[in-house]
Amino acid sequence: MILVTGATGNVGSELVKQLVDGGHDVRAYIRNPDKAAQLPDATEIAIGDLDDTAALHKASEGVDVVFFMQAAPLPAQAQNVVDAAKAGGVNRIVVLSSIGTVIHPRPIIGEMINTRDEVLRDSGIAITYLRPNTLSSNALWWKNSIDSEGKVYDPTDPGLTSPIDPYDIARVAATVLTQSGHEGHGYILNGPEALSAKEQVEILADVLGRDIEFVSVTPEQFAEVNIERGTPESQARGLQNLHELFRAGRSGVLADDVQNLTGSAPRTFRRWCEEHRVDFN
Repeated sequence: MILVTGATGNVGSELVKQLVDGGHDVRAYIRNPDKAAQLPDATEIAIGDLDDTAALHKASEGVDVVFFMQAAPLPAQAQNVVDAAKAGGVNRIVVLSSIGTVIHPRPIIGEMINTRDEVLRDSGIAITYLRPNTLSSNALWWKNSIDSEGKVYDPTDPGLTSPIDPYDIARVAATVLTQSGHEGHGYILNGPEALSAKEQVEILADVLGRDIEFVSVTPEQFAEVNIERGTPESQARGLQNLHELFRAGRSGVLADDVQNLTGSAPRTFRRWCEEHRVDFN
């Protein structure tokens, strides 16, 4: 039995589908029971969140391996997962980490994720670390300004990132969850090309068949706007730090772990745009 946390998110929902299609027993750990309908019929559903230790312990019973992801890298929640896994006799955890934990200097957010990962490292359970670059689906963050102004405001250009389709993260996760030999390993996950934000916007505009103006702003300007809109300052400054590193080209990494692990190349950013065109309508 494979337990998947975050099972209704961009990565988790695709992972559940791929695992079920592959004939594996899957238990999806979700907060909102209303979202269970979006998962395959063969999925076993467990209701709870990462702060609900009783629900976590129950969900971990009879589980061989856990796919662990969080909305935010909170060490206390990671400890809850570790405790439940140990109580349930779970042998392995595959965690969705970040490339930010292994680039130096680490961004503030990378330090936070690494602190969370240290809880797993110290657990005595075999851990596999998946470290994606930026996700192609992050382009959905541009939707509001595209709809309202026909513009994208970005603080990272001309720095490059290597956006990866959540579908490919799920492919890698399904591989390492269902095969042995990945214990203690960390994999860098990226798409097949390093692109600036401006190039990504140009691709998206071409796919949508509409004009989208790219507006470059500084990381500090971007943070100030978000603070004015109500984003907590600590969060906005953490993102500012991340954007500064992106802008400096620290994330334009191209590794071949996706192809080596799955046997096929990751999807392009253009393909993600084509398959998610309807999400921008």
